[in-house]
Amino acid sequence: MVLKKHKIIFIVLLLSLSQSSYSEVIWGPSLGRSGGEYVFETGNRFPNLSGIRGGSRISFTRDYTQFGFNVGYFEKNWEVRTKALTSGWNQTSGTARDEDFIMGSTSQEQTTQIATREWAYYDSAHVFSGTRNFADGIGKSTLRHDSIELFGRNYFQDASPDYWKQGSGFFLSSGFRYSYFKYIFYDVNQFIDSRPVFYGPIGIGLSMSNDLYEFFMGGGYRYSGDGYYFDFSFQPSIGRVKARDFHYQRSINFLSDNIGFGWQSTIEAGYLLNDSWLTYLKLEHRRFFSEGSFKARGGLTREDILANVSGGFKSHINIKDFNVELGVLNKVNWNAPKETD
Repeated sequence: MVLKKHKIIFIVLLLSLSQSSYSEVIWGPSLGRSGGEYVFETGNRFPNLSGIRGGSRISFTRDYTQFGFNVGYFEKNWEVRTKALTSGWNQTSGTARDEDFIMGSTSQEQTTQIATREWAYYDSAHVFSGTRNFADGIGKSTLRHDSIELFGRNYFQDASPDYWKQGSGFFLSSGFRYSYFKYIFYDVNQFIDSRPVFYGPIGIGLSMSNDLYEFFMGGGYRYSGDGYYFDFSFQPSIGRVKARDFHYQRSINFLSDNIGFGWQSTIEAGYLLNDSWLTYLKLEHRRFFSEGSFKARGGLTREDILANVSGGFKSHINIKDFNVELGVLNKVNWNAPKETD
């Protein structure tokens, strides 16, 4: 698996670098709880060639527990840290919904959440509003999430990457994160506005797997006092997400490739337990809004098979989530004196 290869490379690189220069190294486990929402949408507010104004929306709740491990290296005013996070298994993450809708003359389409031209920001994971569903499936979802990241910082003024050194100041930060996550939509109750109306359980609805690549660049501020520290950062991001949406009942794949922008903000506070151990509490907010296209592969009905040769369709994948993390860190003392008899 790609994630495991990246994890091994990062950790081996940091450990080998630290042992060769006898610089400071920190490591430690963490436990976190995440929440938020994931929304995939496609559609058109204006009539297409068939005269239809409508679309589709798939949404998942992101409510799950994460386990992490940190390894960091710092020297003077520079810091490099890698972190691996995993849900460990397919966790029940909340509710999921699959909607097909039509739009009227008053329906809205908000495709740009971060509008750089107007200097406007719309904090919503949804694109279309004022819609009416002609098909609606509601059920449960599971989520498996794994990620690996590598971040670097350069501190200024009296700020230091060493948590045990008092001082304060600003820092610049940049980094990269790769995430793989997969949803399974099950125990679905399906409504179809047909004649007669259909409503009933259909079992498994779909699975949605994602590969998300994000690049961050920003800055923040750190204050370290006597026995504690406080840390704040804000980092805009650019990313690419590739998704595979497989509908079990129709035996069809929808393959998406999107590019988007977002941001991540972090507030962290820690308490120094002794000269080598500390504990911290971190609150992280993340947004990612993307636009691209998807294509169909497979299918059972005539309409699904024709979609295979119809080219690409517009897609939006938007994520709003947060993570509360509690962890401990240990500073390795390479020059600790050896005990003698």
